[in-house]
Amino acid sequence: MRYVVVHNATFEAVPEGMPMGSMVTLRLGRLEVDWGKNSFFRNYSPLFDRADLAEAEYFYAYDEVIVQPAYVRKLRRIIPRLELLGFSLDGCRTIYAEALRRVPDYYPEVNISFDVFRQALSAIDVDRVCNNEYDGDFDLGEFAAHVLSDPEFKRVLASYSCAATRDDGTFFENLDPYVILRLLAESPANLDRDLVWGIHDVVEGGYVENGEVFEALADESKFLIVTEGSSDSNILKTALPLVAPDVADFFDFVDMKDNYPFAGTGNLVNFCKGLAAINVRNKVVVILDNDTAGNEALQGLQTLKLPRNMRTVSLPYLDEFSRFPTLGPSGEAVEDVNGRAVAIECFLDLAFGPREARAIRWTGFNKHLQAYQGELVAKQRYVDAFFVHIAKGDYDLTKLHLLWTHILRACAAEAIP
Repeated sequence: MRYVVVHNATFEAVPEGMPMGSMVTLRLGRLEVDWGKNSFFRNYSPLFDRADLAEAEYFYAYDEVIVQPAYVRKLRRIIPRLELLGFSLDGCRTIYAEALRRVPDYYPEVNISFDVFRQALSAIDVDRVCNNEYDGDFDLGEFAAHVLSDPEFKRVLASYSCAATRDDGTFFENLDPYVILRLLAESPANLDRDLVWGIHDVVEGGYVENGEVFEALADESKFLIVTEGSSDSNILKTALPLVAPDVADFFDFVDMKDNYPFAGTGNLVNFCKGLAAINVRNKVVVILDNDTAGNEALQGLQTLKLPRNMRTVSLPYLDEFSRFPTLGPSGEAVEDVNGRAVAIECFLDLAFGPREARAIRWTGFNKHLQAYQGELVAKQRYVDAFFVHIAKGDYDLTKLHLLWTHILRACAAEAIP
């Protein structure tokens, strides 16, 4: 009886004499990050889009190279997906520490720290790694030890006064390949390399049902965006594929217009109370305006015991609004309106809107915060102009890009295990 190592120390017994079958690999350059055989492999669809199916090189024994279909995407475009899956640098550090904690006491101590491993992977030349053909007859830890013993790995580890043992191989064989990918992305030289998920052989071999290996992103990996009003949600939803197309499938939006009866900051707080009470399992991100009403709502939400999968995000400060025209009881002025009047409409291209001069108008006074609430004059006309001009290609998306970067950073922090 032989044993085949399949994705992070999951094993399948293979009767002696049975053909070893088809390989499926995940590689960057010549470095294979993970592999499997026949029906036993990890599905890496979360890193790709269905449209990423393209022709790629497959490396076989005796230096044979064949071009066949594979899923291919630049590592640079993989990073934001990894981070939303929980594999930011902080997330990887947490996962590495937890993996070290789980090493049994009877195993020798792993002598490669996270920082050394990170530095080593960022220094590896993945095109110089020897990718010798192997037959899958590795015992636990032997495959990873085989890779770590490659001259390129040995050279880099030696520069940190480290060397990988067979026991280290066992540890790294159980380490999530997503950690390795994220650390490889620390090298600028790797960012524009192709990450190749070679699935052709298992599809051709009939190991994939209906010949379909790609799977849509699971609901538990997605984020539900909740906003204060219907136009907020629609603006974010429309802008997302334009400013962050590589992660657009990670987000769902509450249908504020037809199915959401809680518009407004006060009711939004009550809505969040309800979600917390029922222990909702979805990853929920509540977007709050960076204005007086939004700050009051944030204070209210901070007093709640929100579950870990719920996160509140206030809109970021804008330099443009540190000196902005205002209208109020005292007449015209130029003021810093950050924290008092910055709503999502402020992140639109204000070149498209009413002919009147742009300004914030002060409205009600909040006694609790001792501050006026302000809003963009004729804000609905800016919203209408957004939906008209966004399809014409003459719209400045700079501030919406900044806004989504801010939201993505918060979501990546939430995703940390």
